[in-house]
Amino acid sequence: MKMRIIDLCKQQFACLSALLILFAPSLHAQQKLTLSECRTKALEQNREIRIAQNDMQSAAYARKSAQTNFLPKINFGGAWLRTGKAIQPLENDLLLPVVPFNTIDPATGKFNPEALKDPGTAMNTLVVNPETGQPVVDQAGNPIFRNYAMLPADKLVLDHKNSYYARFTLTQPLFTGFKITEANHIARRAENIAKEKELLTRAEVVAKTDEAFWRVVSLQEKLKLANAYEALLDRLVTDLKNMYAEGVITRNDVLKAQVKQNEAKLKTLQAENGCALSKMALAQIIGMEEEDIEVDSGKMEELPVAVPVSFLGEVSTDNRAEVAMLKEKAAIMESKRNIERSRFMPDVMLTGGYGWMNPNPYHGLRNEFGGNWSVGIVVSIPVFTWGERRNDLHAAKLKMANAELELNEAREMIDLQIRQNRYRYTEALKKAEMTGLSKKQAEENMRMAKENLMEGRSRLAELLEAQLQWENASSEHIDALVEMKTVLLELDKSTGEIYNYLY
Repeated sequence: MKMRIIDLCKQQFACLSALLILFAPSLHAQQKLTLSECRTKALEQNREIRIAQNDMQSAAYARKSAQTNFLPKINFGGAWLRTGKAIQPLENDLLLPVVPFNTIDPATGKFNPEALKDPGTAMNTLVVNPETGQPVVDQAGNPIFRNYAMLPADKLVLDHKNSYYARFTLTQPLFTGFKITEANHIARRAENIAKEKELLTRAEVVAKTDEAFWRVVSLQEKLKLANAYEALLDRLVTDLKNMYAEGVITRNDVLKAQVKQNEAKLKTLQAENGCALSKMALAQIIGMEEEDIEVDSGKMEELPVAVPVSFLGEVSTDNRAEVAMLKEKAAIMESKRNIERSRFMPDVMLTGGYGWMNPNPYHGLRNEFGGNWSVGIVVSIPVFTWGERRNDLHAAKLKMANAELELNEAREMIDLQIRQNRYRYTEALKKAEMTGLSKKQAEENMRMAKENLMEGRSRLAELLEAQLQWENASSEHIDALVEMKTVLLELDKSTGEIYNYLY
């Protein structure tokens, strides 16, 4: 029996050697992606970055569009109008008095009423009462002339039912209360926000890539561990069955090992499923097919020897893109407040143009186009709007104050986040050291359990327990190493150091 146990232990040592081989970097025909390569692919292929870049270009076009408001605008307009009736300006016939030539002032070319004071002129021009010798007047007190020229109303008819109009108009703002200037400030600030958002999106994609990468690494290592542990138990169960057949051990010993074997198979299945899902998530981020994903964990086991840059000195919260965006938002709120204030000021516009009309009003309303130019100044002065402008100005001031409060709160929260992540990283580093030590202790415990079993000083259950402890300690060490990487990433995000990964 002692020799049989010795053979069993030798076989266990062989399985342990196979386990170590599984943990060693294996040659694979497929190219393994490093963390840096995954970041590069994600920055080139990720859809969220493309959307952010399109938004940035859209903001740049909006800024250029706002700049054109300083320049004059030239518009062209036209119209066609058809009326159902002819235009008749006179309601009744007009009787126009006829005056002699000597009543016309040669200097002005206008009728001179003083000329009618001459008796001879008055006698020939006006109707005079022979009894009184005074001009005869009508009910309104106006003198009645001897001769009248009749202008028939039915003859003065504009029978132009079709009218045409066309005009070029130029408009140049001269003063708008600085509305255009502030609108350009808003457009420029909005473009800056779009740029910061694109930078933030790239940083978030890098962070997602790192998290997905280390998740794959973690599950790959756990899958290797699960396969090694399962292979160890498979071989052990086979040997125990042979020993049971020879009557060396009891069936209970075989059943104990089979229970552990089934648990190991379940862990292996869970690790395979988790690894497949994690690869799918990473593939979606970096734009590759799932079956092409194979990552290189590199020197994950090595603990950092240098202090991370995020720990060196004080870090300004203004390094974060979120703070830069909030600063630009506060500036936009200030410009909007200025725009509301400018509504109390007049708007002055220079306008000019050239237009054509048919019928031609400059040539006897002939059925032809006649053109004319015009130029002028348009002033619009707001007088009374029932308090609308005042209320809008108060609302804009409150929004500007809220933007300042959001900025100050964000700075405080980021400072708190940096401190928390520094503490978390210190704890994660210590945890990685402790789990590494626990793993070494579990390996030594498993070695001693095998030696004791070889010498007949322990039972099989102790070896099974030692193997399980080793598997748990190895798994916890993998989790601790990955946690150390991800917490460092969170620290780099909070300090803004992650932006250095984008170039």
